[in-house]
Amino acid sequence: MTGFFKKIALLARIDLKLALKDRSTFLWLFIMPAVFFYFIGTVTQGGINFSNSPVELIVENNDDGFLSSHLETRLNENLFTVVHPQDVPPVQAGEEPAQTRRLIIPRGFTEQLASENQVIVRYEGLQTGFTNQYDFFRIQKAAYSVIGDLIVIRSTGEAISPDTVAVATAQARPVGLAVVPAGRQMQIPSGFQQAIPGTLVMFTLLVLLSSGASMLVDEREKQLLRRLASAPFTRGQVVLGKWAGRMALATVQIGVAVGLSFTPLFDMNWGHALPMVLVILLAWGALCTSLALLLGSVARTDSQAAGLGVFFTMVLAALGGCWWPIEVAPVWMQRLQLFTPTGWTMDALHKLISFDLAWQHSLPNLATLLVATILIGWAASRRFRFV
Repeated sequence: MTGFFKKIALLARIDLKLALKDRSTFLWLFIMPAVFFYFIGTVTQGGINFSNSPVELIVENNDDGFLSSHLETRLNENLFTVVHPQDVPPVQAGEEPAQTRRLIIPRGFTEQLASENQVIVRYEGLQTGFTNQYDFFRIQKAAYSVIGDLIVIRSTGEAISPDTVAVATAQARPVGLAVVPAGRQMQIPSGFQQAIPGTLVMFTLLVLLSSGASMLVDEREKQLLRRLASAPFTRGQVVLGKWAGRMALATVQIGVAVGLSFTPLFDMNWGHALPMVLVILLAWGALCTSLALLLGSVARTDSQAAGLGVFFTMVLAALGGCWWPIEVAPVWMQRLQLFTPTGWTMDALHKLISFDLAWQHSLPNLATLLVATILIGWAASRRFRFV
């Protein structure tokens, strides 16, 4: 039995040495992860976390009534700093106008609202994004607060006037709603917290599906596998040796990336369950190894293996939440993630790193990765060919 595993280890060491000697593999293994960590992590550092600091809102008030002033008060309460167009400094020559938030209150606003008629307030905000949606939500909240104040006044039978509005505004709210997230943490990952795990998952798949599969096809084209078949190795030893060599490559990839994340440049916080994070990453590496062995067994040329490897990596990385937090995607895409191997891995990593859950919560993900590794590895061993 000892000799059986020695032959497997021999094949694995040879394959690992050959892979590390390849310049492209070396580049994507040691250099590009750090570049992508820094670039993507820096660009997304702000994430979509909403600030509690007031933002400037230009209010073009065409109404001279008291309800438009009351709306401005409600806007100030909802984290807006209300300014008027005449207070905004003009844009200097050669300068590009900055993106602004503008609210336009029409003429007759107070009269129409007091008469219970429909009145339209137009908002011109940022172009797109979650910040724009958050601004729009707060403006709606301010507008509905004004309507709520008028309803309170009407319910008392009093007329709507500046005095009754002031009294209604000063009344204490009898009902309060406190909302807190369940669990220890519920913050959508951003910055390095999203970029490092996502890039690591993507690069492990990329290196294995491109370099790992291409090497196997190249060995078949050069008749190296055929010569290996005549050597004192069983078919099982050859398959396991090739699998172990690529698994060693995945382990190096994971080890280098995790090591880089602890440097002062990134200072990554992997959470309190780092051992389980490493287990998940190694299970992901094992699945990538089985996929590489399968692709290398079915591809006809090394360029075909490399091209398919890059294609599948990009598709799975996008669908699995490697490029952006899947939590910000539509519901249908979040559900689709759970049917992709990258999604199983990123979901587990988010549970452990971003949401700070106990390691037991990632056990279903781990089991799924291991079962997929065994099934795909079995299929790869059946399709493995020497010529």
